[in-house]
Amino acid sequence: MGDTLFSVMRRSLLVLVLALVAPCTYADEAGTREVTLSLYAPEAKSVEVVGDFNQWQTGLTPLAGPDKKGMWLVKLTLPATQRRIEYVYWVDSAKRIDPIQPVVQDGFAGQNNVLVLP
Repeated sequence: MGDTLFSVMRRSLLVLVLALVAPCTYADEAGTREVTLSLYAPEAKSVEVVGDFNQWQTGLTPLAGPDKKGMWLVKLTLPATQRRIEYVYWVDSAKRIDPIQPVVQDGFAGQNNVLVLP
């Protein structure tokens, strides 16, 4: 019985460590992973995200919100092999970079947010 309890505790610790390392992703056995993107924009009327995962098309990936804390959220389903995405938010039809996320140059004198997936 001690081995069973130890195994459960070890698995729980592993799950906790993985959650801390990659809090925004979840991979499943079907070859996909879920990525949650969020943006603090309590004043916004609409928020969507465009990026290389949706060919930079507007109107395809709206965020839900705002919640009580002013956060807008969307869960993306991506191929498990995808290791990086670039994206920007459109808040009330204006481009917005999330200031707390990493950025890269977009090649057109602007910036995109970037998310490197484990």
